[in-house]
Amino acid sequence: MTPLDLATSLGGLNLLALACIVFIGLPHGAMDGALALHLGWMRQRTKAAVFLLAYVGLAAAVVLAWFLAPVLTFTLFLAISLLHFGRGDVDDEDASMWLLESFARGGLVIAGISQFHRLETDLVFQTLVGSDTEFVWLCLDAASVVVAACILLVVVRTTGDARRSYVLETIGLATLFAVTPPLVGFAVYFCLVHSARHFLSMRRIFGEALAALDIAKPTVVLTLITWGSGIVALAARSSDLALSEAVLQVVFIGLAALTVPHMILVDGVAPHMSKSERLHAI
Repeated sequence: MTPLDLATSLGGLNLLALACIVFIGLPHGAMDGALALHLGWMRQRTKAAVFLLAYVGLAAAVVLAWFLAPVLTFTLFLAISLLHFGRGDVDDEDASMWLLESFARGGLVIAGISQFHRLETDLVFQTLVGSDTEFVWLCLDAASVVVAACILLVVVRTTGDARRSYVLETIGLATLFAVTPPLVGFAVYFCLVHSARHFLSMRRIFGEALAALDIAKPTVVLTLITWGSGIVALAARSSDLALSEAVLQVVFIGLAALTVPHMILVDGVAPHMSKSERLHAI
């Protein structure tokens, strides 16, 4: 299949959306190398080896799980993506609000895109996990009800500028997801909202501790490794599938594989390391 055939089969907008996810969205996760450097894990060979082996091992485990149990693994991926997207979009550290708002924000992305375009989304799901998507939709339908309730609760429980900002963003994203194809809506959110906020968050964390070059080097290296791995995977999958299906699988299975260690590091480990622990690690 030629690039023109691929563009025709996927549609120009969908192909552009996938390209943006790969070339703009995925590199935000590659900053995990710079974060590991900031935490002191890349300054000693043993710690660097442990970090890299754990990171790659988790990613490989996700890929293996996907091929052994695609429906369950994909459903779990949607669940952790919901939590990760929501957590990355919330500034409020109030324990009584952040989990509720995280679920509302992340749920708008995952459940919103799916429910606005059920037919188109199901075709993508079938490409990723096979023809049996009933369990995926059962979970999405249940999650959609909970998400709608969470959105209403956030609106009720917030006040002033916080409420205004949340309502405007929710309406804006919901409109985006409703009027654009699912892959396009996801790409716009993933690249311009989630990734942009992650870059800003990392900038605040690094502060003056890391020079721009120290941030750029591991980020570029991990990005190139990710793209190279994707090319190898695409070559392998395209021997068994149509190129358009292989592209979808490689992008989203790769995204799932990288999201698990990325989420553990960004949402789990890093926030719980105190400044003194970071200095001690160095």
